[in-house]
Amino acid sequence: MMDPDEVKATIDDFFSDENESSETSDGDDDDIISRTKSGITQTTGSKERKKKKKKKNTGPSSALPSADLTPAEFRKRGKELVDFIADYLEGSRDRPVNHSAIQGFLFKKMSKIPPRDPVSMDDVYKDIKEFIFPGLPQWQSPKHHSLLPAGGSYASLLGSMLCDGLGCVGFTWADCPAATELEMLVMNWLAHLLDLPKDFHFSGKGASTGGGGIIQTTTTDALLTVTVSAKRYMLEHLKYANPEETEWSLLDKFMVYCSEQAHPSLERVCEIAGVRLKRLWTDRLGIMHGDTLRFAIEKDRAKGYYPFLVIATVGTIASTSVDQIGKIGPILDADDSPKIWFHIESGYAGSSFICREYQPLLHGIDYADSFSMSAHKWMPVHMDCACLWVKKITHLTQTFACEDPEGPLYIPADDKNIMADYRGWSLPMTRRFRAMKLWVVFKLYGVKGLQQKIREDVRRAKELEKLIGEDHRFEILGDVMFGVVPFRCKRPDNNDINFEILKQINKSAVIKMTGARIGYKFWLRFVISGRYTDSEDVKFSWDMIRRTTNKVIADYTERQHNEDRCGMPNYKHVIMIGKEERMDGDEKEEEVETHSRRIDSFIQ
Repeated sequence: MMDPDEVKATIDDFFSDENESSETSDGDDDDIISRTKSGITQTTGSKERKKKKKKKNTGPSSALPSADLTPAEFRKRGKELVDFIADYLEGSRDRPVNHSAIQGFLFKKMSKIPPRDPVSMDDVYKDIKEFIFPGLPQWQSPKHHSLLPAGGSYASLLGSMLCDGLGCVGFTWADCPAATELEMLVMNWLAHLLDLPKDFHFSGKGASTGGGGIIQTTTTDALLTVTVSAKRYMLEHLKYANPEETEWSLLDKFMVYCSEQAHPSLERVCEIAGVRLKRLWTDRLGIMHGDTLRFAIEKDRAKGYYPFLVIATVGTIASTSVDQIGKIGPILDADDSPKIWFHIESGYAGSSFICREYQPLLHGIDYADSFSMSAHKWMPVHMDCACLWVKKITHLTQTFACEDPEGPLYIPADDKNIMADYRGWSLPMTRRFRAMKLWVVFKLYGVKGLQQKIREDVRRAKELEKLIGEDHRFEILGDVMFGVVPFRCKRPDNNDINFEILKQINKSAVIKMTGARIGYKFWLRFVISGRYTDSEDVKFSWDMIRRTTNKVIADYTERQHNEDRCGMPNYKHVIMIGKEERMDGDEKEEEVETHSRRIDSFIQ
């Protein structure tokens, strides 16, 4: 209950100035307002008046103290954290490349509830080393050759700190002009380096016309944005041309095309978009041909389907193969209206096009309606930085725009409509200041530094290609163009051999790799991904692969020799003696079949 002598604070108390305070203190018998930790109380007396003169009036102090760090503590701990991260990255070469965790390891070691009281940063570092480190594979290790590069650099880390430290939220241009315009700027910079057609650049004639680019989280988000936009574009045309059909009947016949080697997320993308997906056959190198696409489109149209989107890949995730975009583009361009949307996806290999020697691989991009690449996969940029360009911004804004003057939140539109309104370009309405990260990398690396990074990785891949070519037991899938080398053991020609080689390599935790299926064959993938990978690391990893292959082939040969010498007994007709007499015909047959399955699984 409030004390009788205590009065509630009013809004005027928060804006009282020092002059009023000094005038009040002149009278010996006047009441004064003194602020204490318990609230604002009305007291009298000269002692309180003297204390009031010494204490500056800064507003109410009745709020609980913040649990956040003070600016001084943040400066101290921030410097410690930079040293902690730098030490971790520098020591990645000496740690096991794979993690040592088992599923549920954190739930067994960490508390089931959050701490009631705050702990020191020293305790946080201790828990990271004790609990978190065992579950961290060394993605930045020179011996990490799995999946795709994780990007990253010290320059990108600084940009990420600025991105989070500035604390801005991108919404409309007015909410953060720097976030919008810097993203437009760096997307134009990158489009210039990649030598994309002018239609993909911001032209400066207004964001409502022409083309432009947007930074998204991952390739999956870019593909979802393109798929939904292409679906709406085709649906509007078909509804006008077929007024007798309902919208749902039209959507049930929509068809997307890509190669069997295209991005693995396309199934979920098309499921979310509510359309069908058809993966087309590729040749032995994983390339989708224009004739294959033409035949599939003609066949589906004869069945009553509506092809509306074709996704070609330049640098597939498995083998970095390049689809025939130079032949696919003219096929779609010559098609009757409405035109099928043509998207080129180059998540990993797209970064290489900043080097002029790779730009001829994009021959045919003039026919494309959109293009995407992930800077965080091969450029020295941390996630998330997937870049998407479109020729006509209106295809995105007419799909994702959320203008609602009578909605629950009033957001005034930009009168001039010159800058991009990114909230209407994709599914999220708000966005992080991702452009800051890419901008800092551009500034600190320069174009020459970025090109050098790509060329060095390709040079390392070529070194491995030469080493593999000197061993007659292996074969390489095509010519190595990027930083990925797909190869396999061909003697003996057996997928099981390559499966076992990969299993033993990753089990060792000395190096880490992954595999891929192309056609009916299983291939090993060696990726130059670590930021510090050099020639010695490549030679070390290759020596590890050779030693593992020797062991696997020796075990396989010995097993085959024993089977050929002794022969495998035919267990299919072996029944336990004594049990046979107590079983009827059906039970015997069931027992034989069950025992046979067990033996077959053991042999395999």
